Amino acid sequence: MYPVHKARLARWQVIVLCTSGLLLWASGAAWLALHYFAQVEGPFGPQSNPLEPWMLRCHGAAMLVMLVGAGSLLVVHVWHGWKHRRQRWIGLALLGVLTLLTITGYLLYYPPGDDAHATVSAIHWVIGLGALPLFLWHYLKGRRARRRRGHAA
Repeated sequence: MYPVHKARLARWQVIVLCTSGLLLWASGAAWLALHYFAQVEGPFGPQSNPLEPWMLRCHGAAMLVMLVGAGSLLVVHVWHGWKHRRQRWIGLALLGVLTLLTITGYLLYYPPGDDAHATVSAIHWVIGLGALPLFLWHYLKGRRARRRRGHAA
């Protein structure tokens, strides 16, 4: 008989994923607000807000950390978490969201053509804004399930 393994994350993983995820979401939301609602008036008309490039730099740095953290999930959390049927579909949705955000982020950095940029950008930020509620649902549901299992033992 194989030992029972838990899908619980190590503390460092929780810190890395929560911190990078919050920075990703906040920097992306801040960029959106700056880009669409906080243009500045320049000598030749409306211009991009000077904070936009800094939000993108922060977003890119947080993305690198997030990908390392997400990679660390595949070894234990996803593998053993598959046994927890109640979390399976939310977890798969999170993996799908992360995959789509990675692909669309890549396409924003290396666009296939000028015509596709606006569409890819819209897809990226719509999915990105929805990622936080999905993550919170998964995280809180997992905590509740752990508490229930702890009380039952």
